Amino acid sequence: MNKLQHGMQEPASADFPVLITRPAGKADNLLAGLDELGITYTYQPLITTQLMPLRGRDSQHLQQAELVIFVSVSAVTCLEQQFDLTRLTQPLLAVGATTASALERSCGHPVTAPVDQRSEGVLALPQLQNVAGKEVVIVRGNGGRELIKQGLLARGAKVTYVQSYKRVPLPLDGQRLSDQWRQQQIQCIVVTSNEILSLLLQSLPETALPWLAERQWIMVSQRMAETAIANGIPLSNISLAASANDQALLEAICQLRRKFHERAQSNAE
Repeated sequence: MNKLQHGMQEPASADFPVLITRPAGKADNLLAGLDELGITYTYQPLITTQLMPLRGRDSQHLQQAELVIFVSVSAVTCLEQQFDLTRLTQPLLAVGATTASALERSCGHPVTAPVDQRSEGVLALPQLQNVAGKEVVIVRGNGGRELIKQGLLARGAKVTYVQSYKRVPLPLDGQRLSDQWRQQQIQCIVVTSNEILSLLLQSLPETALPWLAERQWIMVSQRMAETAIANGIPLSNISLAASANDQALLEAICQLRRKFHERAQSNAE
């Protein structure tokens, strides 16, 4: 089996095994970073992404828009497979720095991303303060938050969605996964979207909830933390990474790992 896909690494009792749940095909850089740092992990994606063919007027909307916003790397990679992104000469915005970098490589000109890499941060950008009457396209997947669209509509913009991909839940055996993660002594669970968190909590049997509540969790937004708390995970076990990019997640994992080892050493003395 491919270790990057299945995380088949033996946990050590003094180690800090981490569960990574990023979507299929979106975790390679993070897993490579964990390998380099010698951190034991299990990789179990809960969803995958599939390209969605552009609809009839999507290309026209993209070219006529006065602003285009990309919500994720998948939005970029799935659109560039069916549309020449160098044709987008209007201002381009991205929800996060990683998405902005991917878009810059594809379109060949600068892309703006907020420091606060959430929908709230995008709405706070100067480019979106005076948009009354402007045509704005948001490139995204199926579902997701409506906050950017609602905020722009409230400011008088004309907003159109272009869906370049869809997220598809993977078939999961919750009981088997629960047993496997216990056996692997998972100490920390990394989740990067509310959708993944909800799917994880729904997939596992109710008998696993006390065990889940005792794990350390790394999340990327206050909204995710609120969902977790509503499902019985204590606030004291939740850490928020600075963003969902690989470096921020690695830093959050390393910080928790240090605390884990310090506690273990203190208890042994």
